[in-house]
Formats: sequence, C-alpha cells, structure tokens
Amino acid sequence: MFQLINDILTQFREKFKRQKTWQWFVVIVLGFMVRGEHRGVTSTLSALRLRPGLYHTMLKFFRSGAYTMGELYKKWIMVVMQKTTLVTVSERLVMLGDHIKISKEGRRMACIEKHHQDSQNSGKAEYIDGHNFGQVSAVLTNGEVSRSIPLITELQESGTKTGGDSLVVQMITLMGKAAESANRSVIAVLDAYFCSGSAWEASDKILDNAGNRIVEIVTRGKTNAVAYQQPEKTSRPKCGRPRKYGKKVKLSSVFSQQDQEFTAKNMMLYGKNTEVKFLCADLVWKPAARLVRFVLVKIGNTPFVLMSSDLTLTPEEIITLYGYRFKIETSFNEQKNDMGCFSYRFWTKALPKRKRGKNTQAPTDAKKRSQIEKSKQATEVYVCLNCIAAGILTIIAFYHSREIWNRYPGYIKTVRSSIPTVATVKLTFQQDFCAFLPLLKGLKAFKFIPALQRVVDFLYQAG
Repeated sequence: MFQLINDILTQFREKFKRQKTWQWFVVIVLGFMVRGEHRGVTSTLSALRLRPGLYHTMLKFFRSGAYTMGELYKKWIMVVMQKTTLVTVSERLVMLGDHIKISKEGRRMACIEKHHQDSQNSGKAEYIDGHNFGQVSAVLTNGEVSRSIPLITELQESGTKTGGDSLVVQMITLMGKAAESANRSVIAVLDAYFCSGSAWEASDKILDNAGNRIVEIVTRGKTNAVAYQQPEKTSRPKCGRPRKYGKKVKLSSVFSQQDQEFTAKNMMLYGKNTEVKFLCADLVWKPAARLVRFVLVKIGNTPFVLMSSDLTLTPEEIITLYGYRFKIETSFNEQKNDMGCFSYRFWTKALPKRKRGKNTQAPTDAKKRSQIEKSKQATEVYVCLNCIAAGILTIIAFYHSREIWNRYPGYIKTVRSSIPTVATVKLTFQQDFCAFLPLLKGLKAFKFIPALQRVVDFLYQAG
C-alpha cells in the first residue's frame, strides 16, 4: 500500500520546478489522507505532527508559481489510466460530470456568487452564497464493483454575470480537457440539467487531430421534451425550401402506449437485477438541429427519457451508462464529508469587503487583481490536491482491499461491499501512518517528512 502511494506521488515530481515545492505537494496530499478533522490547512499540520512554524510556509505553496494546476491534473489522469481499470464502451472512456455548490460566507473570498439549489431536502436553503465546482470523474471497476474516481475539478462562475460561457458549456469544455489529457474519446454521462442545445453545440467543437468528435453525450431528457420524425422524401421536388422536420412527437405521450410496443429486459442497475422496459427511436431534436437517439424507459411505475448524441449506442448501453451517473453524487459526498475537500478558507485583502444585498465592484488595479487571482488559485489547488488524495484512497480500496479489512480498527455492522469505502481506507491509513513512517525511509515520498515533524518526547513524560 505504501509502495503504491510512493509510486503515484513520485510521478508528480517532474511537474514542479523545485524539489521543495514537490515535497510540500506530497506533505499536503498525505495530510489530506491522514487528517481526521476538516479545519483547513491547520488540521493537516496537526495530523502529520508538523512543526507549528511551518504553517505560513505551507500556505505559500497554494499561491506558488512553481507549478500549474492544469499540468497536475494531466499527470493525475495519466496515473489513473495506468494504475486502474476504467469502464469503457466501444473503446471510449465513460466519464461522469456534474456540479456541486459549496456554501461560503467569507466577505473577502474570490468568486463568491449567489446560487439557487433545487432540492427536496428541507435542510437545504433555496439560495446560498458560495462557490460552484464542476467535476469530471471516471468509473473505476474490478468487474463486479464500480466506483467514481475524480479526475478534474474546476471552480466555475456563471456566464451571465462574468460575460463568459454558461455552466453547461463550461462542463462540456471540462470534459474535453479530460478527454485530451487521457488522449481518448469519451462518453459524457450527465443529468437533465445538461439537456440543452448548447451542450451538443459545445461537444461538436471538441475534435481530435483527424477532425472527429471526441466527446459524446448521454443525458436524461426533460419531461416536456419534444422531437420530430425525419421528413418524408418525395420523388418529385416541390417548390420552396425542403422540409427539415417531419411529424411532431411528444415523448411524454408515448408512455401511454401499450406495453407491447416496449421491449422488456432484465438488467443489472444500481447493483440489483431490475426489469426494464424501453423503446428506442432516432428523432430530430430541434435544439441540436440533428438526429438524437431517444430511449424511453419504464422501471416499475417510473417513466423517464434518455438521450444520446451517439447513434451507434444500443438502448441497453445507454441505460447502463446512465445507471453510472449517480456514482458521482456518492463521490461528492465522500469528498465533502470524509475528505473535507471544500473546507478551505482562502481570502485576500485586495478584494473589497462584500456586503449583504449589495454588489461590490472588482478592483481595477493590476496588483490587486493579481492578488485576487492568487486567492482563486489557492482555492482550486486545495480542491485539486484533495481530489488526488481521494483518488489515491479509492485506488487503494480496490487493490489492497484485503489488507484494509484486516487492519481496519473500527466496526461495521453490515458490510455491503467487498471493496471498502474511502472513509474505511482513510481510517485504516490514519492509524498506520505514524507507526509505519519510521520504516519508510527508503521511499522517496516519505523519507523527508520526519525532519519536518516536531519533537514529541514530551508527550510521553510522566507529569
């Protein structure tokens, strides 16, 4: 397990201009994997027993210019592809994409916006101030169990306020970055929020060197979706412009048809053998201005519509692919509650103090704008390193599951899977790290940490 961690972290050395900067990268990633509290950088310092005077030195790492976050993500994606087995369909990687909104009330935090939350949970406020992160994940599998593993996360701002692209287009662009880093074509599995013509248009612009699309979309259609049959071809040309659309089809009304027109099949969805009824049709969708494969699905009494930009995918493949989508929600839960991925507190005095209910003007001074960008960089780097730490724990869960279960210090009444969760792996690694650290002097990623630790002899002296 420790050898695997060492192999992964040492691959990042080439992405840093200085040895010291890489060492701080290692320290922070290991700190995220060991800490039990989520108090920003302070909990990392405490978990690794580092000297208190190193606190401000560690803070400087997040604003350092000795690396670029894009290069870190590229290397991480290559590591995931080398070390794991990912779910593919027709030699294309399956990638999951979604947004997560994080409540932040810092008066001098960069990129704070007001966000609307759609939720049936009464514990969630309808509107919050905070950050919006877009994330792309892959699906790690051993043939029986599959989990989401984060690949790339980006702090995204609303295009209506910044004058840039919409959140939908930003997500598809992020998918393109992940596909280019992996050097593979991908199938992007998204929820109904991304069912828009702008998503299709954005994916059409992401091409490889040969001019082929490298991002195909599978998403859930909206309940009021309308499509059109292809216009009938006539032997005699008529006056006027040829028809672009045929007969109009209200997809919601198709569900009222008899079940004999649907194909029934047992499929493995969400870990259970489920009877699924589906009807597939290739129809023209106006927002995309081209043919889209629609799959109308009935699971019990629940009807819903799935859409695919790739007309070669079978209905069974589209249903199975969308079944993976919820795994990114589980990954968000692990990153937020188990890893403390969003427990950052980076701010800058260069930003005017934000007042409730009032819009503050961004400074025009070049120096202050640079400081604000550094603050934004610190936030994104914090999330980047935490995603890498969560990904390493996920890889350990698959390839050292027996070792984790044998050394797990806690008690679980019901073990639902042979693959331990991120929380289980983290707790096991947390108890073993300090005990094994003196024995890891031969591993490059661990040998310099004891020199940074404080003297702990006083902890064992009798009072």
